[in-house]
Amino acid sequence: MATSGNKDNRQFGRAMGTLGLVAFIATLYAKIFIIPEFTNPAILVQGAITVVALAIYFATNFRTVGDKFGGRGTLFLTTTAVSAALLAGALVAVNYIAVKKPKTWDLTKDQIFMLSDQTVGVLKGITTEVTVTAFYSLNDREYGELDNRLKQYKEVTGMLKVELLDPQKHLAEGKQFNIGQTGPRIIVKSGNKESRAKELTEESLTNAISEVTRGGAKKIYFSRGHGERAIADATERGMKLFVDALKSEGFQIDELSLAEHKELPADAQALVIAGPVTSLLEGEAKLVGSWVDGKNGKLVLLADPGVTNGLEAQLATWGVKLGNDVVLDPESQQPDVAIAQSYAEHPITAPRSSPFQLATIFPLARSVQKIGAAAPAGWTQTELAKTGARAWGETSSLAGGTAQFDPGQDLKGPVTLAMALQKGAGEADARVIVAGNSAFVANGYLKLSGNRDFALNSISWTAHDESKISIRPKTRSANHLFLTAEQKNFMRLFAGEVLPFGLLFAGLLVWQTRRAR
Repeated sequence: MATSGNKDNRQFGRAMGTLGLVAFIATLYAKIFIIPEFTNPAILVQGAITVVALAIYFATNFRTVGDKFGGRGTLFLTTTAVSAALLAGALVAVNYIAVKKPKTWDLTKDQIFMLSDQTVGVLKGITTEVTVTAFYSLNDREYGELDNRLKQYKEVTGMLKVELLDPQKHLAEGKQFNIGQTGPRIIVKSGNKESRAKELTEESLTNAISEVTRGGAKKIYFSRGHGERAIADATERGMKLFVDALKSEGFQIDELSLAEHKELPADAQALVIAGPVTSLLEGEAKLVGSWVDGKNGKLVLLADPGVTNGLEAQLATWGVKLGNDVVLDPESQQPDVAIAQSYAEHPITAPRSSPFQLATIFPLARSVQKIGAAAPAGWTQTELAKTGARAWGETSSLAGGTAQFDPGQDLKGPVTLAMALQKGAGEADARVIVAGNSAFVANGYLKLSGNRDFALNSISWTAHDESKISIRPKTRSANHLFLTAEQKNFMRLFAGEVLPFGLLFAGLLVWQTRRAR
């Protein structure tokens, strides 16, 4: 019985020896990679386990330690030590590679965790150092999201300098930048320019960087006086969302009554006529035409079905006409809502070849057609967006007819919904966008599918600001798990140390027990 008891004690001691060895390696690993402070309770507890377990081993196997080192026990101890060392080395190597060469994957369908084309374009275009100073502490729930995003930004450009400051520890800097508990806490500076990201989103941060790195703002005028969609109207018909988006990208916006001017303002980078319900006067139409033809003006005309806008004669000189029809699309859930399914090769639509390809939706649209086989001298015409082949331009429905395709009368699909015109080259060229619909920029439809990108890209191209042409960041929503610093450290310890080293100990213990039988 005594012999059996001694054997059990020795087996228990050997198990403690294995535990002590694994705990010792785990303690070193935690100290180096997870919690550097020696006084941390987790480190102290593991150290205590190491000492106690090894002490039990030597106390219960004191007389046989020499024999073990001289016999079969040597192989066991050597194998155990080598196995533990190899595992520890593998963990060290993996962590070193992860730190030095981080790699991420985005397996979501829409790639929502990748930087957008616009952000990458803005970052690659930075030529002077940009400093991003953010006042967030480690315990702030937004800290991790912001830190990850800024790391993504720094992978694209080496011109970005990032400072993450704890507002409780950097009171002087917070006072300098007038940082409060509410409001923007991300300051972006380049030279003598400063901007603040109003939100923690990719779009807001990218816009702030763009604002401090670009040149002077370009002014976009919207015509008024003909029932156009209003830029300050927040209802479904208004364009407040569209105009706010233009402002966020750095454009200056103003309204213009054509009847009150003999010529367009000198600072007009582009003129937008969006959804007039009455015709422009002859003098107003002539003013617009002479500005485009004689001064290489930039025009965006969004014309709805059934409305004579007064620019028909001028459009004809550019080789374009607006159809006297309504586009019906049987592939749409609502036939009078046309969906652009194909796009031309053009800067406005180039991002649609990316993984973010999006359709553009035109509610109640008319066709935009070429006049003649060739464009007028000096002009190029690009049919930007077209419907599918089953759609058509319905003419009889305007007079109360039935909604069916009539060969020889209706326009057979694919139907062109928007066209880009250009005359000349470089900054001194004339540019015109003609779309057979204005509702796609209205508040009620702007957020649908690719409408926002198509609308903003059209303005950017027309205003000679191609750097902003892209598929813009999506609004990203997520469920957040809020953890304290202690909880974060516990999870890191459990996942990075306790679990893998616990499994190592369990495996070695099973192997040790079987060999002892």
